[in-house]
Amino acid sequence: MYEKPLKAFHAVAVEGGFTAASRALSIGQPTVSTHVHLLEETFGVELFHRRGRTIELTPVGRTLFTITQGLYRHEEEAIAYLRSARAQQAGELRLGAVGPYDVMELLQAFRLDHAGVRYSVTLGSETEVFKRLINFETDVGVTGFAPDDDRFHCVFYNRDPVLIIVNRSHPLAARDSITLAHLADQATVLRPPESTTRQAFERALRKADVSIRPVMEINSREAIREAIIRGIGIGAISRNEYAEHPDLRAFHIPAAEMYTYAHVVCLAERRNRPLIAGFIDLAERGAKAFDSAA
Repeated sequence: MYEKPLKAFHAVAVEGGFTAASRALSIGQPTVSTHVHLLEETFGVELFHRRGRTIELTPVGRTLFTITQGLYRHEEEAIAYLRSARAQQAGELRLGAVGPYDVMELLQAFRLDHAGVRYSVTLGSETEVFKRLINFETDVGVTGFAPDDDRFHCVFYNRDPVLIIVNRSHPLAARDSITLAHLADQATVLRPPESTTRQAFERALRKADVSIRPVMEINSREAIREAIIRGIGIGAISRNEYAEHPDLRAFHIPAAEMYTYAHVVCLAERRNRPLIAGFIDLAERGAKAFDSAA
């Protein structure tokens, strides 16, 4: 009963106006207005603030839009897939990730059997990766932890140790090996609190009852490395992010059990979409195995 009014509302929200929505739907503007007005009158709500030629979603409208996105993005995805199949193209796969390393490793392998696919990769925080998946802005995410949320399908892919990085001029650099106890009261540059590398590092420090001396917080892997090169402090970097440099020395502390993890995630309802399924299956097949001593 409300299919056409909801579709009209969604088009207005997406296109930013009634005229643009009428063009997108190939119907007259009065018809679009009538459909939206029907929803507002029937349920006693206001969906748009109308200010001259501009419109703005009300709080009720914004919430409804999140629902209609789920309804109609699936339709858009189906049409896009059918068009690509008709043109004998392989389509597009949009990926989000918290870092470039695991996602690029997976992409390198995936492209061998999907040369015709167009790819895009967006890097961001864990929160941003999950948000883009929910909003259908990306298809697959590579994250540092497995979400405790039934909306997502998740598979484990990789685990990497966290290394302690020091400048070659630092007293610790002369040692053959170090323990967490050697880090006590050391000037340290840190990633932001949401960084999975920092979280692994701080968990290990708490377990060992060791206190460091934070001197700087930086939201960039490259900037952390540069700060250590400049002698500002020591730092913790995941092994897959570490790049050798003449002024740096890296230490692995096995007893500390500091690791970052990589999980491949998609919306559970989209798990069986062909390209998404292929990428998830590749991650499952390629998942790294670790014995108890690793």
